[in-house]
Amino acid sequence: MDQENPIFRSLALIEEKIHERLTVENLAQNAHFSKYHYQRMFREAVGESVMQYVTRRRISLAAGELAGTDSNILEIALKYGYDSHEGFTRSFRTAMGVTPAEYRKYCHAISSPLIRKEKSNMLISDSAGEMIRELNGLIVQAKETAAYAKRHAASENVTAYSPFWSFIISKTDKVTDELSAALDRITSITQKPDEISARFMIVKVIDDAVFWYGLIAFQTGLTVKRAVPEHRSLFLPICGRYDKLARDARIRADKIVSFLGELSSLIFQEMKDNAQQKLQEIIKKGESTAKILSADTGLPYSYIAEEISNITQELSAAPFPEITARFLEDCLFRLDIIAFSADLDARRCPSHHQLLGSISQLREQLRETTEFFQSLPGDVQAAAEAKGSSMPEYTPESKCRNIAFQGNILLFYLKGEIQKLGGRILKEDQEAALNAVCDEFNKAIRLAMCAADQSDADRLRDMLRALYDSVTAQAQALGIYGAPIQHIAEEIKMISV
Repeated sequence: MDQENPIFRSLALIEEKIHERLTVENLAQNAHFSKYHYQRMFREAVGESVMQYVTRRRISLAAGELAGTDSNILEIALKYGYDSHEGFTRSFRTAMGVTPAEYRKYCHAISSPLIRKEKSNMLISDSAGEMIRELNGLIVQAKETAAYAKRHAASENVTAYSPFWSFIISKTDKVTDELSAALDRITSITQKPDEISARFMIVKVIDDAVFWYGLIAFQTGLTVKRAVPEHRSLFLPICGRYDKLARDARIRADKIVSFLGELSSLIFQEMKDNAQQKLQEIIKKGESTAKILSADTGLPYSYIAEEISNITQELSAAPFPEITARFLEDCLFRLDIIAFSADLDARRCPSHHQLLGSISQLREQLRETTEFFQSLPGDVQAAAEAKGSSMPEYTPESKCRNIAFQGNILLFYLKGEIQKLGGRILKEDQEAALNAVCDEFNKAIRLAMCAADQSDADRLRDMLRALYDSVTAQAQALGIYGAPIQHIAEEIKMISV
């Protein structure tokens, strides 16, 4: 994290002193800003007010302790800066929708054993905290880059470029706003583990942001390289900022996806444990219900007991990975039929109502378990078995497909530059040479799209390096007009690594 950034320092200070009394005044003083200026900077960087952020972090950490420790609610309230049980309850209900006591009761009802739960919550909180810090850092850097571009471009007073910079800044802000929304999703995962299904959307938003920051940096550099030398030198500092944003976005994205994978692993395992516990409770309830109904051989309910035993045995015999929401829905449907029959019997013989009532209890328990399974991501069991590795590994084939995608973009821009130079600058033999380079580039892209193994990847790398040499030679032959072509060559070199 860039410790030179005052907002980064503030976020770190908040985490360090989250159990102490924090005010806007002392945080602003620590950052060496006025209260007004500090609040404005913090909201721009983080997307919410200082105290909203502090409260959200405290509630998130307190929720983890409610779920994972046996500390009483007042102890937790005092630990996180609340003066009373009532004040903590009001704040917690506003943030979470339930009281602290209700939240703890729910977590205990579905949780794994206490010690494992406490450790899991601490790890989940740590992973989520790291993601939040990295994403906050990227958001802050993107906003600072856009603000720098806005100030610097305007100060140079080169009006011909004003529409271009306005467009670039607007696009940067739009991508950054989407990242801010991803930050909310990460927070929701820590508060509602079932929201882990949103993880792929988070990864997509972050991947998209990395792509767009990279493309914006490339387009900015390409446009500035087309400028006359005196204008080019004026705008190079902005290009440098955007290049750094693109590089740092890639680095931060790798960290965030890694932390998200760890978080997914922890939550997947927790959800798997909860699901297994619920199934064991169903099996135990089914066995006891069947035993009760078959205890008196004089009663005409052995057929009900037999069918309940069949369902229970099927649940007990099935390996956990094979138990799906669809399987449980089928069992629930069969139990609905049993319960319907039992309800009719109870009406014919009211004295048996209590005896048959255990079937309704079993059905309700199975219904809740089925709904729990329905709420799980489709790959929760497989991911848990694979130690939670929910992020795809990069293979030679996937890397080549990624190169094909980037190569198509670069080829598009290379053809655009050839057309822009056209007969005005290019001689006939130069244009033919560049078109021949495009043909070679096309061959490399086709190879990348159908690459099947490492040997194809090695051949592709050699083709791209040869392309870099060819494009560079053509750029140098064009002199000052070759700067945009050289810019594309450097990008070809980057994807060939």
